[in-house]
Amino acid sequence: MFYSQWRRTSRLILVWFVSCLATASIADAGHPAKVPVQFSLTQDVGSGNEVLVTGLHRDLTSGGIQQFGVKLRWTDGNVWSGSIAIEAGAQITYSYVSHPISASGYCGGSSTQIGATHSLTVPSAPGPPYSTKLIRYVSTWSSANLLFRDNTLSGDWTVMPMRKVGQGRTPSENAFEVSPMSAPNDEIEFVFFNDNNQYDNAPAPPQNTAQGNAPAVPVPYQSLSAPYNYRTNLDVFTVQDGQVFNYQAPATVSAPAIVNRFVDSDVPNIPGRNIHIYLPRGYNENSTKRYPVIYFHDGQNVFFPGGTFGTWDADRIANYEISQGRMRETILVAIDNGNDYGSDRGYEYIPPEDGGGADKYVQFLRDNVLPALDYNYRTLNQPGEPVQPQANITAGSSFGGVITSYMGMTNSNVFGQIGAFSPAFQSVTNFWNNTLVPAPKLPLKIYMDVGSTESSSTSTSDQYWLNAWSVYNTWLGKGYAVNSELVMYPQCNGVHNEHYWSGRLPVFFQFVVHLWTEPNTLAVQKFPPKLELLNANSTDGTAQLHFLAPLGIPFTLKRSTDLASWPSQTSLPLATGIWEDRIVDEQFTPANRRFWQLAY
Repeated sequence: MFYSQWRRTSRLILVWFVSCLATASIADAGHPAKVPVQFSLTQDVGSGNEVLVTGLHRDLTSGGIQQFGVKLRWTDGNVWSGSIAIEAGAQITYSYVSHPISASGYCGGSSTQIGATHSLTVPSAPGPPYSTKLIRYVSTWSSANLLFRDNTLSGDWTVMPMRKVGQGRTPSENAFEVSPMSAPNDEIEFVFFNDNNQYDNAPAPPQNTAQGNAPAVPVPYQSLSAPYNYRTNLDVFTVQDGQVFNYQAPATVSAPAIVNRFVDSDVPNIPGRNIHIYLPRGYNENSTKRYPVIYFHDGQNVFFPGGTFGTWDADRIANYEISQGRMRETILVAIDNGNDYGSDRGYEYIPPEDGGGADKYVQFLRDNVLPALDYNYRTLNQPGEPVQPQANITAGSSFGGVITSYMGMTNSNVFGQIGAFSPAFQSVTNFWNNTLVPAPKLPLKIYMDVGSTESSSTSTSDQYWLNAWSVYNTWLGKGYAVNSELVMYPQCNGVHNEHYWSGRLPVFFQFVVHLWTEPNTLAVQKFPPKLELLNANSTDGTAQLHFLAPLGIPFTLKRSTDLASWPSQTSLPLATGIWEDRIVDEQFTPANRRFWQLAY
């Protein structure tokens, strides 16, 4: 007789023998996983025009930032092709269109459809183990209701009463839950209210006194007005004290903080300097939690109030994006440029092929700055452990966008994600031609953006604009899939300054440190995986078990013959996808009973 079971703390679920693998996917439900789909068209669209793939689905406009569609790459024979990652299991319609590519034409021109409209069903992916979202809400109210709309579907506002499920953090506080509502991965906008018509809206965006070129309210939120609404595409989460969490939050959560430290250099011609370290909310209370790190160049301009040129407002934007469930808790590091330390920014940020010392600057980051973070803070890359390159992210603008690209193309084993804002590729033609173009596809996630009016000079603006698109074509040609491995943000009327880089920062954050890139422990508690016995052969003592493994959750498979003791156990590999169908092959003594238990 064979049994399998799931265990979380003292909870047990016995699952009897099943004869086949049951799919965990839910028909017509949304899915956060994206599947690369190859698009190709042979068409002469004339000089100055490009071919784009467009449609109503958000992934065919890169979430709205490639407003006319996702651009394909041209090759000889007028073949246009590229890989676009689209929501798993989605049924979409799409068209190919011709569109001008110059800065003025892209932003002011019109698209012409090529041929008929096409239909496509995207291949499915494992999970999710639920068909709708679940929201948990903690409040002193005695009753609570949810007012929400599904932004993905352009839905109407809907009211749903929440059910009281127990005590909150104190006896005077209640916990409420509501489900079902929108499909998984849809973006919802919502507020809470009680039976006395009291409302709990989202907190206002950060606001400080304007200083120099630093605005009072960060650029991305300047168009918002009270009352403010919550907005996230998370599926299972808690709202506590105006903040969204995908885990069981501590009763009190410390505010974000910025600390400064000097990092010395052992690299010739690269001086040591100050770095400014942003620690996210709850860093003090979540004492076992570890974090990815984003390393910003030109550090004097990264945090509020910035410097002479203004600020990226990375700290205030991260505060708000994290609090509203649109970005995971992340450490941000702003590395001052060398001009203040007896060095030369131009030298440090320019690749050696073009006469600079970028290789030495990268050595300083790799050998001095990263160890200072990994030894002193709870990063995902701790000393003595294998490096997780995607947990080391780097970002910069202009020449900072150049050094960022250089780091990704030459050190992807250390820096696995890059953000190149308005990169000045026109200044590094040797790096472009000799390193970037011939490089193979690397294990790298790439964000790049550019404005159509980078400079007061039309010719200089065109250089930024067209060169960025050319590099995008190069990356597309290597096989990077738009949406999952590559995001390009062409901003019409975007200018070459901190104001516009700040405005595009939420898109970058949501790409490289989205909440779907970390384990959702609350979802595991609410929807624990079911361990199934697929088959067992009592002749040769072999069996197969199955469960749906969520991203990054450590599971242990335990074995028993009597349910009284579990002397044998095995730690299972972590899932690296959002969900993975996990098959476990087992051996047992045919004459004995065997029980299996899954625990974390």
